[in-house]
Amino acid sequence: KGKVGYAILRNLLVNEFQGKLFPVNPNADSVQGIKAYPRVGDIPDPVDLAIVTVPADVALEAVDECGRKGVRGLIVITAGFREIGGVGVEREGRLKELVKRHGMVLVGPNCMGVINTHPDVQMDATFAPTPPLRGHLSFLSQSGALGVAILDHATNLKLGFAKFASLGNKADVSGNDLLVSWEDDPETKVILMYLENFGNPKNFVRIARQVTKKKPVIAVKAGRTEAGGRATASHTGSLGGSDIAAEAAFTQTGVIRAYSIEELFDYAMAFARQPLPRGKRVAIVTDAGGPAIMCTDFLIEHGMEVATLSERTIASMRAWAPPEASLRNPVDLIASAGAAEYRKAVQAVLADDGVDAVIAIYVPPIVTEEVNVARAIVEAAKGSTKTVLCNFLGRSEESPGFVELVTNSIPSYLFPESAAGTLAAMHRHKEYLERDEGTFPTFEVDRGAASRILTAAKEAGRTRLREVEAMDLLRAYGLRTAVARAAADEDSAVAAAIAIGYPVVVKAVGPAIVHKTELGAVAIDLRDEKDVRVACARMKKRLEKAKVAWDGFLVQEFVKGGKETILGMTRDKVFGPVLAFGLGGIYVEYLKDIAFGLAPLTDMDARRMIRSIRTYPMLEGVRGEAPSDVPALEDALLRLALLVTDHDEIQEVDLNPVAALEKGKGYRVLDARFIL
Repeated sequence: KGKVGYAILRNLLVNEFQGKLFPVNPNADSVQGIKAYPRVGDIPDPVDLAIVTVPADVALEAVDECGRKGVRGLIVITAGFREIGGVGVEREGRLKELVKRHGMVLVGPNCMGVINTHPDVQMDATFAPTPPLRGHLSFLSQSGALGVAILDHATNLKLGFAKFASLGNKADVSGNDLLVSWEDDPETKVILMYLENFGNPKNFVRIARQVTKKKPVIAVKAGRTEAGGRATASHTGSLGGSDIAAEAAFTQTGVIRAYSIEELFDYAMAFARQPLPRGKRVAIVTDAGGPAIMCTDFLIEHGMEVATLSERTIASMRAWAPPEASLRNPVDLIASAGAAEYRKAVQAVLADDGVDAVIAIYVPPIVTEEVNVARAIVEAAKGSTKTVLCNFLGRSEESPGFVELVTNSIPSYLFPESAAGTLAAMHRHKEYLERDEGTFPTFEVDRGAASRILTAAKEAGRTRLREVEAMDLLRAYGLRTAVARAAADEDSAVAAAIAIGYPVVVKAVGPAIVHKTELGAVAIDLRDEKDVRVACARMKKRLEKAKVAWDGFLVQEFVKGGKETILGMTRDKVFGPVLAFGLGGIYVEYLKDIAFGLAPLTDMDARRMIRSIRTYPMLEGVRGEAPSDVPALEDALLRLALLVTDHDEIQEVDLNPVAALEKGKGYRVLDARFIL
């Protein structure tokens, strides 16, 4: 008693597990009233699943014994494996060898266990103190301790589970495996995930794209900060990758990201209990102005709209509402509103064709009738196919109003922002379900030329491409670059300018020259030989004064006009190539308006990336400006994605600026930096 194994057996019994149980304990004839066996091999019946809770130093012996018995399913609760490093890493390696040798499937080690609430199974093989409710959520967690808290809180929120799995170190069964398993599970309507790392990220992206089209997948990803990432690695013994890459993965695959456990539950309550909103038009019914204003602000900030109610709807409410009530939306029934007023108001706005969803806010007065108001909202929502969420301000999950609402499948939240944010997340998922995922385009490229450029740089011991090489590499994949020539000195720079044709740009180039503007290492719109010579002399003087090494000059055609954009790539240690797009030039670090995506990209991925930046309207043309050639930028992004997918040695790419010319005129890469 008091041990993990005892608690797991107790849960199996309390939850009326539908199979046979065989405790293994060499020091007891029975455990909790069930006959015990000294060793696994002494059990007379076949065994399908073994749950291992013995200490780490004897766990491998127990696993081997299970394998010899013919056990095919294995849950190793025991800690002391990869997560502790050193001897734990070696121990986990031996565990995996045993599992493979005996043809077993392993959950764990270092996990909390699994739950299956199906009536034919009723298995709670965890040490959680709170028995789960049956429902249609399936949850996978990499943290056992967090899993205990989640099961407890879910019960308070009246949320039930179909499946629950704590995966621990994921030595065998992974989150990807469970996504595949739950994809077509009729008991699972919504999938929840707590992730610390992705295991095989390419598989995750492929599988998640498929699963999210069938059912919502909501995830909390830990390790968003650098310090959190270090803690994640020490906790699970795995690298988590950058948060930018994780965000890109979620965006491309339709996984709904929650940024806290609280938000995860906010979303779970709504996705499990309510239909998705058909559109973004929201009606707010309230008895207090302040919370409604906060709700309105939050909705607008998150891409939703406050619905314009029809005159017919307003007239129907005016027939019974007090004269002080504001009926234009938010519908403010004032503080005296009771159950009858809420029922009629919610019915009225739900019947309006211009309303897609309703948020009902109730601030209970001192003499409260909150349960009656809750019943009125439930009654008003019956028969409607529109989304209804509630905010009973400050009322906890123990309050009568909350219990009445959630028992009748209407989520209720403590604060208006939570309801508004959840509704916005539901609408984003609706848009995702309707969006075109696109196709992976093919291009005619010169892979041989690209390989020769990269090989030459590596053989020379260089980790950076010269700018001329970078431009040649881009052209091998069909990206459009400004015409350029290398020049060793002032005279050859003049010759290059004559060959290209004035006006030109002259840049000083070299491994130490990254930000040319700060060093005064670039001069534009040079119109004759004198301009070129003066520019070269000034650059040489500045660089020598700054003691910056340089290799010579690059003379380039001067591309007039166009919006400056940036295209780039960083190779994430877990996810691989992460593409970037934004408005560029010298202000890119200050604007911080960048969209990210994982390679490979579909044509629609590229389209969405470009259109997702805040400053995208500038590319469409503002204040009478001509629109930029956005389709050409999409093509450039797709070609860059192919380039970095084909060549793993490329670690970073910075194309900045890329001049986006007027529609129909394409773009030109004006500056390129490659790190190998």
